Amino acid sequence: MTSSGAVNVVTRSGTNSWHGEAFYAFRDSSVAAALPGGKANPFQRNQFGGRLGGPVIKDRLFFFLDGERTKQDLLAPVLSGGQFASLSGNFNSPFRETQTIGRLDYQLRGSARLFYRFSFDQNRNVSGFIPNTFQPFANNNHTPVHAVGLDFNTGSYTHSIRVGYTKFRNGITDAVTGSNILNPAPALELAIGNDPTCLNAGQDDFCSGPNFLAPQGTYQTDKQFKYDGSKTYHSHILRYGFGYNRLLGGGFAKFLGSAPAVSSVSDVSLATGGFPGGAGNPLNYPVQQVILGNGQGFSSELPAFALPGGRLGPDNRVSWYIGDAWKIWPNLTLNAGLRYVRDTGRTDSDIGPIPCSQLDPTLAANLVAGGTPCTGNILDLFGPGLGNRVRQPNTNFAPQLGIAWDPGKSGKTVIRAGIGLFYENSIWNNNLFNRPPRLQQGLFLAQQTVCSNGNAQSFTLPGTGTVVTPTFCNQPIGAVVHDIAALQAQYQAATIAAGPAVNSVFIGNTLTSGINATGTNLFAPDYKTARSVQMNIGLQHEFGHGLVLTADYVRNVGTHAQLTVDVNHVGDAGFLDVQAALDAITATVTPFGCPAATIAGANSQAAISCYLGSSGPSNASIADFAINGLDSGNSLCGGFPCSLVKQPAAAFPGKNKNLGTNQMLFPIGRSVYNGLQMSLKQNLNLANGRIKRANLQLSYAFSRYVATAQDTDFINFAEDNNHPTQFIGPNGLDRKHQISFGGTVELPYSLRLSVISHFYSPLPLNLRLPTSGLAGGIFITDVTGDGTGDGTAVSNGGVGDLVPGTKLGAFGRSVSAGDINNLISNYNSNFAGTPTPAGQALITANLFTKAQLDALGAVQQPLCPAPPIPRTDPACPNVGNGGQVGMSWLRALDLKLSWPIKVREGLIIEPIVSFFNAFNLANFDSPSSELSGILDGSNGTANGTTASLRAAGNTRIGVGTGVFGLGAPRQLEFGLRLTF
Repeated sequence: MTSSGAVNVVTRSGTNSWHGEAFYAFRDSSVAAALPGGKANPFQRNQFGGRLGGPVIKDRLFFFLDGERTKQDLLAPVLSGGQFASLSGNFNSPFRETQTIGRLDYQLRGSARLFYRFSFDQNRNVSGFIPNTFQPFANNNHTPVHAVGLDFNTGSYTHSIRVGYTKFRNGITDAVTGSNILNPAPALELAIGNDPTCLNAGQDDFCSGPNFLAPQGTYQTDKQFKYDGSKTYHSHILRYGFGYNRLLGGGFAKFLGSAPAVSSVSDVSLATGGFPGGAGNPLNYPVQQVILGNGQGFSSELPAFALPGGRLGPDNRVSWYIGDAWKIWPNLTLNAGLRYVRDTGRTDSDIGPIPCSQLDPTLAANLVAGGTPCTGNILDLFGPGLGNRVRQPNTNFAPQLGIAWDPGKSGKTVIRAGIGLFYENSIWNNNLFNRPPRLQQGLFLAQQTVCSNGNAQSFTLPGTGTVVTPTFCNQPIGAVVHDIAALQAQYQAATIAAGPAVNSVFIGNTLTSGINATGTNLFAPDYKTARSVQMNIGLQHEFGHGLVLTADYVRNVGTHAQLTVDVNHVGDAGFLDVQAALDAITATVTPFGCPAATIAGANSQAAISCYLGSSGPSNASIADFAINGLDSGNSLCGGFPCSLVKQPAAAFPGKNKNLGTNQMLFPIGRSVYNGLQMSLKQNLNLANGRIKRANLQLSYAFSRYVATAQDTDFINFAEDNNHPTQFIGPNGLDRKHQISFGGTVELPYSLRLSVISHFYSPLPLNLRLPTSGLAGGIFITDVTGDGTGDGTAVSNGGVGDLVPGTKLGAFGRSVSAGDINNLISNYNSNFAGTPTPAGQALITANLFTKAQLDALGAVQQPLCPAPPIPRTDPACPNVGNGGQVGMSWLRALDLKLSWPIKVREGLIIEPIVSFFNAFNLANFDSPSSELSGILDGSNGTANGTTASLRAAGNTRIGVGTGVFGLGAPRQLEFGLRLTF
């Protein structure tokens, strides 16, 4: 169904003879290389299992059983970044997994065969969402699968019937509270960096406390019926089939249920609290972003899985296909087919338009007073048609066409080409955030931003008229831990007391929707299923006995991926409210005896000049004006209408100042993959040589994968709300070169040597402007002028805009480590010191002069040069000598030596020793632990990391917390296999 491929699992079957196997494998840190940071942390893995098959009734009924157990214990290292290196530590990270498979095969009459298969997988591990955080959670998966199949032939027809049932259960619980894991602020989910949720690699230097994702429970069932048939007719093989899946999802996700998210940017100059450790103590940083969780976890009002809410779907998937493999000539085959698929319950299209009668009366009155009354559907306030019912896709037809041609009719060469349309799934998680804001009543997961860039955000406690204004914003974190925790407890208690009668995230109660504002995202009405068109043309040729070359050019174009766009354009420089700006200037300057700003021009500029003179503070900055209203509505009001949160009017409120942000999911995302994929395979039989047999393979892929987001599967912010696809660039998993080789060689004395090696070129990295974490970020880092990139979690997750002149994934592609200083020099020469579009809007409106913006620091700031250029600016941290490193290649070579010993007929004992990453090649920059592209010049960033700093830093790939660790430090594994 999807162009990303599918896995066809073939299970062993029993036979008339008894057969089986038992094995044991062992790894231990005592015979392994040190973990990242030179840590000799204890590590041990034990894997054991076996299989057995044979007859129950000879020639008729057979059975097969397989079981495997993995037991791993690891003291996982945590290497904190930047100034927090002294807070590095570890936590216990156990992993347990049990896998079983059972199968019965019954031979019916003639060609008819019936089977039943059961599998079970249960695993539990304690790990962080990304490495090097003190935020582990316990993750449990429990998945039983049942399948029944019947295969038979009738004449020239073949028939295959499958009935299946799968149930997936996942549970996530906090693993920090009550443990000895480092946790300086036990009541908080704490982040020092740009991402308050600690879910994005390379954005935070320190993370501690309960994980954002815990507690959580996810349940899903799949009941499937499938029929496949074929008919041979002359030179045609006709294929056809149909299927039905009833997919049901459910569960709960109490994001921030255990603790509120609190963050501050990693700027040592801000660490002014009085706690020991100075800038190395996260408690000394100011409270800049705070997001509360309401303690609820359901995303729908519909019951499922013995829970009173949280049901997703059902998705009653219906599919069918027809196809023909036509052998036009003996050496030319044409394949053509058509598939249809219809999914339901993926878009909440059962909910109709939301009428204005459901709008909160106070908000309705504000809209009337503002001249934009609600007259039809609530969401139409944001744009015509946006209040329509979300589209249910019913016409997903997917044609496919391909040819295979043997030009020489020798059977040694084949040229093939094909093209096909494939539809992807919209993951259930997208539905989590769409349904709650559409329902007037319900007790749903919700979030509340109460500090944004240090600004306090007033809000009304659910079910009450009580307006709460936090007093802890911009205070040292360590001084207000209990105040923040107490407010979350008060918020959660009010939510429970209000019950389902008050849905605090209903769009009619907030006129706001955003993943970091309310914890919601709405589907745009014109929903389309994500899809891709895949094209390929290739050649396969056998040069000699057992030597086969394969070369394919593959192009995959994906469209209709979901991308969020704020349809109210909050913070956009094109929507300046001059009166709100004048009011902000007046509120800022008059307490210092300066005249009020009543009109733009000489009057407003004189008021500002007074403030910048001897009458005003010595450390005047744009943040002084921003906290009084001269800012984006995202920063000033947390994305809500400012009147709703009792804040002054924002100078950049968006298209309609009486509305908040509305980051809707539009099917506009795009990706393009182009790749040349080649492989060379060789099978050798040398009975008279020292090498008896060999099977070797070499593969190479030269490719480019670009997209409008680094991860196209989940919710992504558009880089520019005005031009959402403009910054398309290398995707987060793009690797230009991928080289792999491997094989198995049979040596004298029955020894068998196996090797597999991978050499992958570096991943790309986004290069972003560093944010201050303070109010007024739109004047410093919002270089596109669309309202994102101001440093608020609400606007785009807390990061600055891409460095001008770059696109997504620029570092390692258009910008190398060797020429990043050229980019920085160009930025410092042509952009630093100039106003952003928001600043230019103030100048154009004659509210400020350019000189006044300069004096207030309300212009783009210079970037620190990358090493080895000396740093003279005291704001740029000292990173020592050496040149800037780039992103790292992934390199690994694994060896396995085994010695099958035939004890007697039908009994083999095989000792095994394996070397993973045999040469202990140091690997850095996995997708979950990479250099930071935020160019603040500190250690660990793309403009502050030398080779020596990287070697001692936290981006080296470790063994991980599961059983897959490609590129980890060298490990030895000893094993024994018994086969009979």
